[in-house]
Amino acid sequence: MQTYKIIKPDADAICLEAAKDFLRLAQQCSDRKGEFTVALAGGSTPKKFYQILATPPYSNAIPWGKMRLFFGDERSVPPDHPDSNYAMANRYLFKHISIDPMRIHRIQAELEPEQAARAYHTILKGFLPLDENGRPVFDLVLLGLGKDGHVASLFPGTDILEVEDRCAAAVWVEEKKSWRISLTLAVINSADHVWLLVTGEAKNDIVDRVFHYPSVNDPLPVERLKPRQALSWYLDQAAARWIL
Repeated sequence: MQTYKIIKPDADAICLEAAKDFLRLAQQCSDRKGEFTVALAGGSTPKKFYQILATPPYSNAIPWGKMRLFFGDERSVPPDHPDSNYAMANRYLFKHISIDPMRIHRIQAELEPEQAARAYHTILKGFLPLDENGRPVFDLVLLGLGKDGHVASLFPGTDILEVEDRCAAAVWVEEKKSWRISLTLAVINSADHVWLLVTGEAKNDIVDRVFHYPSVNDPLPVERLKPRQALSWYLDQAAARWIL
């Protein structure tokens, strides 16, 4: 696995850089194997990223007709709820691009959490190629980063971190007092590429910890990321303050 750091002055610049790389990877994958598969993330920085993808030249140049879009995690809310990652992506991306709705695979988070996780597991197994361990292989998984080191809905100390026999699982997040459905770490690490979109001063302490003071005995969820090909950090200068 290769690890890359891409640092730009601000969130707008880093999202623009990510959009350029997204276009390039989308074209490479769709040309090579006819499809580009992506797990989307929620959050403010991904929202900015989606807004860029939804406007020219990206909205016109990206091969949307050869893409399958999924989600890395979802809160247990209906798809039109303000807290829904799907609702955010639909508002800022899907409504502005030419993509068949059948190529968008959301997590049915309005269902009971365990049922939603099982349904999503079936979808992932049905639409993605499988690796030698029978795990779905994404071309790209997009992630944000929490101040506690969580990615997707993989929070420190939660049982979901050890799940290896399922593609998706339900997890109760005590600090949020809510259920979530998330890709498991095993599936995220089966992806070819994982990108972390991290911006803002609030994230510079966790970025500093990961790069300068990595955990030894109890690694944070972000420290357990090991995709098949490359892990790329897209950081603005505020988030990268202590590693510049």
